[in-house]
Amino acid sequence: MHKSKLIELLKTFSTSELREFKDFVGSPFFNKNKELILFYDYLKKIAPVFPLKKIHREYIYANLFKNKKYDEKHLNYLMSFLLKLAEEYIGITKYKSTGILPDYHILSSCLDRQLNKHYQNYYQKAKKKLDANPICDIEHYYQNFLLAQVSDKHFGMQKIRRYDANIQAAADNLDLFYLTQKLKYACEMLDREKTLSVSYQQNMLKEITLYLEHFEIESSPAIAIYYHIYLTLTKENGDPYFEKLKVLLNEHTNKFSQFELKEMYLMALNFCIRKVRKKDEHYVEEAFVLFKKGIENRSLYENDLLSPWTFKNVIKLGLRLKQFDWIEGFIKKYKDDLDEEIRENALNYNLADLYYYKKELGKAQDLLQRVEFSDVFYALSSKVILLKIYYEKKEDEALYSLLASFKVYLHRNKVISNNVRKSYLNFISLLNQIIKGKLKNPSVLKEKIINTELLTARSWLLEILEFNDKGMLN
Repeated sequence: MHKSKLIELLKTFSTSELREFKDFVGSPFFNKNKELILFYDYLKKIAPVFPLKKIHREYIYANLFKNKKYDEKHLNYLMSFLLKLAEEYIGITKYKSTGILPDYHILSSCLDRQLNKHYQNYYQKAKKKLDANPICDIEHYYQNFLLAQVSDKHFGMQKIRRYDANIQAAADNLDLFYLTQKLKYACEMLDREKTLSVSYQQNMLKEITLYLEHFEIESSPAIAIYYHIYLTLTKENGDPYFEKLKVLLNEHTNKFSQFELKEMYLMALNFCIRKVRKKDEHYVEEAFVLFKKGIENRSLYENDLLSPWTFKNVIKLGLRLKQFDWIEGFIKKYKDDLDEEIRENALNYNLADLYYYKKELGKAQDLLQRVEFSDVFYALSSKVILLKIYYEKKEDEALYSLLASFKVYLHRNKVISNNVRKSYLNFISLLNQIIKGKLKNPSVLKEKIINTELLTARSWLLEILEFNDKGMLN
């Protein structure tokens, strides 16, 4: 039962949600089956750990129905209905948190029932709530549209023949909602096309961008930001649009939800990463600054935790910029924001990376021995650093052994994508050519390293090739 959808869902509940769901299950409006109340009471006592022994089907049934023989069908029935209640609960709680959406349906119902006084009173509350919200994202325009729409419906029911501003407000906010959402989709499609081998159809985009050329985009922060992201993705020289995008993100950070701001930051970061891959070193620092700001304003967090990949990426960029003291402080300051399950692994790997860059190779090597290779990407990155250490410490036997085992690992591991696998296999091949070759024509090998499309640690390979060519290493 530990892999059931019911247990998987209940494991995501916070302490307050587990407590609130007890009231939900106990409410006769939602549930009249007393067996479900008993069933949830039992599960709540063992949440959120849900020990395997205590969620064994026969064990649960014996606790719930002491004088009954185990009935698989009966237990499946209880699990199915409790799951349905849990899904209803998360749907309703999510609905209640969606700004004025519940208010809109109450107002609409008041109009359907011709409760004019109720409508007037509730409309003022909903309008006040909407106006007090500083967030100005896509959902903001949609909710303004809904409130104007229901207000226009109310005006129409009064049978008054005069100008009504609500229909204009409804139309304007619908335009803003559509333009923002359409631009966001366009940016996401273009961004994915540049990252993955996919192609999307962009309907009406030409007409929308023509319209936006004459639109006062500064009046809408969301449209302004997505429009400049779009321009960085479509213009041959996206640099000036990126500069403006940075200004807009700084000015309007507090006007977006964390989720919305994260998506904006990630698209801006993807632009920087593409520039870095084209050997534009200026964008290493640009990406570094964006990562730092995204961490400081917590837009790059997820569920109040810092992703190990965000943690690793900002450190990688800092190392490239030789910001060693800053990185050491960053690791100490933010290590507790990592998920506890992966924290030790992340610390060992990233500290090892820092020590490698500082040429404290012994310390780096010791830490890498502690990195668990259960995560394939930590395994790949750790093996590359170890190869660099063995090479630089002239530990030939260890170097050749790891090169051989690394190649086997890459071929056998089916989790690794073809492109990632190819980039590491190319690294192994080129490193082998450097250490085994006589380098009669190093310029040819240099061109090969520069022009190999999929290649990890390109700059390091070029560095050791030049070192060998000058006869500084034997």
